[in-house]
Amino acid sequence: MQINLLSIQKNNNDEFSKINKQYTSLIKKFCNFNDICIFSNKITLAQNINATEAKKAYTSALNPYKKGFCIALDEQGKEFTSTEFAKLLRDKHEISFFIGGAYGFEKEFIAQMHISIALSKMTLIHKFAKTMLLEQIYRAFCINTNHPYHK
Repeated sequence: MQINLLSIQKNNNDEFSKINKQYTSLIKKFCNFNDICIFSNKITLAQNINATEAKKAYTSALNPYKKGFCIALDEQGKEFTSTEFAKLLRDKHEISFFIGGAYGFEKEFIAQMHISIALSKMTLIHKFAKTMLLEQIYRAFCINTNHPYHK
């Protein structure tokens, strides 16, 4: 299985990075995993104009990475229990997760996904959402392989 995690964010070496690296190494025991952070001057300029331009820039940057079963994180997306999320990931050859920038995604981008999911009804900072998603991906593998991590 191949999992790709695409996020609109600068590569930062902060407290989240350490936790993300731990979960990434755990996930890699179950699959091939790519964590790709995308940020550019074009995105910066678009974000300084307005939300519409920012969302267009995110779509442009992320479109080339749409492969396999595509899942966008979106506050309007479907909520899952950990067990339901594990079932969603089961039997997929390739999965691509997308975390947008500060302004979220264009509706057209969301419509091109197989599904959009919400990690919470609350608004989360992107770094925290990414860490939470990584933990849930690892937990899903544990559920699907009867590993004792998920109790």
